[in-house]
Amino acid sequence: MLPNEPCFLFNIDMLFKNNTVDVAALKFINNISPYNCFFFTDNCDISHHSCYEKLVNNNFSCKYNNILSPNFVLIQYIKKIYGNFSASSISNSKDIHDFTELKIPVNTVNPNFTFINTTKLSSYDLAFLKNTKSIISFSYKLCRSGNMRCNVCKNKCILEYIINTFSDRILVPDRHILANSSNAFSKLNMHSRNLILVINKLTPEYDLAYKHGRKVILILNDDFTLKDYINSEYEANIAFKDFEHFLNFFKKQKETL
Repeated sequence: MLPNEPCFLFNIDMLFKNNTVDVAALKFINNISPYNCFFFTDNCDISHHSCYEKLVNNNFSCKYNNILSPNFVLIQYIKKIYGNFSASSISNSKDIHDFTELKIPVNTVNPNFTFINTTKLSSYDLAFLKNTKSIISFSYKLCRSGNMRCNVCKNKCILEYIINTFSDRILVPDRHILANSSNAFSKLNMHSRNLILVINKLTPEYDLAYKHGRKVILILNDDFTLKDYINSEYEANIAFKDFEHFLNFFKKQKETL
């Protein structure tokens, strides 16, 4: 059973298939009040502003302040601690809207902070890190496993080199500081008891939400099938074949209330 007045938290990345809108997802979301729809992304190389534009430009009904993006949350957190500072970013998208929105001056020569938004660094990017004295920061979501344990990780990437090479200048806030439930709820102004997390895969992070009593809805897909769900060590409250089946279930439940 779903709460009487549910708040839905959607992973933005699952609403698109090969950059094409999932029509069933669009229909489902636009059947809900925008005040009860919240969104997040695991993509570190897109700003809060660009997330909003991506949604509204594809006709999703949403409120600007109902969106969380990793880099925005990270910069906002560091600003609360350090106050004013200058910053640059290593980014494939070159999206600096988060700096603009949070009133962080951009300095591409000798910034106080350098934020890494991608694991695809060029030789120029690495040289820049070596030649500046900036504090280097990135979201834990940039790590594919999300735990920053490079010594046991099979997915070797540039983060291990960066952490080892610039260990005295690295600042990566603990994942629980940036991702704990109270933090997300306060930023999005939602009530935890009404939250339904809608996802397209099962991960340790989502499992933590499930174990803390959050309703978790899994939408199956080509990358996470019913077989994957059955064999997974993690749980969801309900799994649906697609958004269309979820919408039918949601409508029937509303009729019984």
